[in-house]
Amino acid sequence: MKLPFLQSGIRKRDRVVGEFRGLDERLVIEENCLSAMRNMSDRYYPAIATRAPRGAPERTIGRPNGLYYKNGLFYVNGTACYYKDTLVSGLTVTDGKKQIVGMGAYLIIFPDKKIYNTHTGEVTSMDASYSQSGTITFAELSTDSVFCKISATGIGNTFRKNDGVKFTGVGDDSFLVDGEGATKVITEIGTDYIVVTASIQNAKSGEITMLASSGNTRINADGIGSTFKVNDHVKVIGLADEALNVTDKTVTAVGSGYIVINQAFPSKTYTQSKTMSFSPYYSGSSMTRLAADDLGTKFSAGDVVTVSGCSNSALNGTKTVKQAGTNYIILEGTTSQESTQASGITITRTQHTAENATVKRTSFTVASGITISRNSQTFDFVCEHDNRLWACSSANHEIYASKLGDPTNWNCYEGISTDSYTVSVGSDGDFTGCCSHMGYVLFFKERCIHMMYGSKPSNYQLNVKEMPGVREGCGSSLCVVNETLYYAGRDGIYSFDGAFPKKISEGILGAITEAVSSQQDALLYMSCLKDGARTVLVYNPEYKTWHEEDDTEFQYAVYGGGKLWYIDANDALRTITGSDPEKIHWFLESGDLQESSMEHKYISGTKFNFQLDAGAEVKEDVDEKTGI
Repeated sequence: MKLPFLQSGIRKRDRVVGEFRGLDERLVIEENCLSAMRNMSDRYYPAIATRAPRGAPERTIGRPNGLYYKNGLFYVNGTACYYKDTLVSGLTVTDGKKQIVGMGAYLIIFPDKKIYNTHTGEVTSMDASYSQSGTITFAELSTDSVFCKISATGIGNTFRKNDGVKFTGVGDDSFLVDGEGATKVITEIGTDYIVVTASIQNAKSGEITMLASSGNTRINADGIGSTFKVNDHVKVIGLADEALNVTDKTVTAVGSGYIVINQAFPSKTYTQSKTMSFSPYYSGSSMTRLAADDLGTKFSAGDVVTVSGCSNSALNGTKTVKQAGTNYIILEGTTSQESTQASGITITRTQHTAENATVKRTSFTVASGITISRNSQTFDFVCEHDNRLWACSSANHEIYASKLGDPTNWNCYEGISTDSYTVSVGSDGDFTGCCSHMGYVLFFKERCIHMMYGSKPSNYQLNVKEMPGVREGCGSSLCVVNETLYYAGRDGIYSFDGAFPKKISEGILGAITEAVSSQQDALLYMSCLKDGARTVLVYNPEYKTWHEEDDTEFQYAVYGGGKLWYIDANDALRTITGSDPEKIHWFLESGDLQESSMEHKYISGTKFNFQLDAGAEVKEDVDEKTGI
């Protein structure tokens, strides 16, 4: 029997992969993705290619502690600093890892708080301090002024006008806030003085008594002992006798209800040389009018005098002058009728009392123990934004901004737009990074992001959003590529356009830690540990593809002059691409090659299209279990 020829129902079918979509380490992946690779890139997209050669080592840095680009490379080698390969004279830092922030022509180095002007070469410090070496005088700038002039040898050489400085050791209420040293803003400065906003005019008004006290003058008044202290300089106003209205006298002693000033009490004595008459002040009065030529010019109302030698015994003793005219005074004491006395009377002033007088401080001096300092806080992370430095402190739970245009002043509060700024935060956890992005400042924790809006202290507004932040130890992973921010979070790598972070590493398995990032040619380069193994991951935002290169470590990485510069694990300074004549060892691993219908279809063969340089080799490995 002739049987018909049967043809198989299974026909071979060719499938072509003409676009490679990068790395995808998940169990099931698309056929145009790769499950593992080394030293690959999409620089010839849609084809996949080996990465470009690294730049050759330009120099070896003995102890790399920092790297930054500001119109040229700046790096820290141990305790020395170099700019454009030249040692920066006068700039020495501690031996340890640094944060370096640029602001205008300045480079600010943390935690040392040193400032280097890349234009002038000047080296300064963010903090400054003046310790007392001689007597310091605090004086009112003018009568009743709210400004205080502080004079001391060389005090103005340490600070600048508009600095905010803190006073410790002054011990005066005008320089204390809640018992702590107050911060004041310098409004004027000279070599040997500074002027700050402070009112030092302590005053005691009311009933005041002045009397002789061992060559000095004692001033009695209720509560005056708590108003002034030793070494205060005072003036007295409102007394009837101008000789007692003293100015710029030093308080030499203080007690309960009195002070002593270094002014001899100007006592006055009248010795009778002409006939004196006595008469009642008015009918039935308990006061007596004493009249003699020029008698009233010797004394003033309020004088307390001692009278002796008077035939009217009621007038002898200590009396208070109630009224004084040119030729008379009125004293306490009674006389029933008019009488006269030709001689023998002596009247001596021993003290003076007034009800409407004032003792007022004009200055004070301090002999030792004063420190005046321009200090900043201790920061965890720092960045520049809108011509200010911004920083955060986990220990203090605070966010700070420096004075506008001034990286040295963090405590200037004058109620103006250029002020410094401080705000407390209530979120849990430590800060993990900060950066400026899309017109505002971002402060990261692992589980939230603090966003600072506004243009000046009066309209600053801090918002916090519960969203994935930067992983601890990955603060250096923050990198902006084409206006999008990228960083390593707790469970992967994120992009952030200002609205909400989006995870972009779904195809990369393993924990990302110790990440350091930078960019070049609109590509994100991230050197990190992936499940503990060092690797360089490269992300192309245009095609949204990941590629994995080698195990290069970025101790530090910066972008500048069109290049990504980094310091590798061997302390060599290099660029991410260049002309290093290295042999690039690479591999690609596909996902499982299988068809969708079980037991009916299989892969019978593979073809590859390579473009190779002379001498290059390719080896293909097939899984022994599947035969593919």
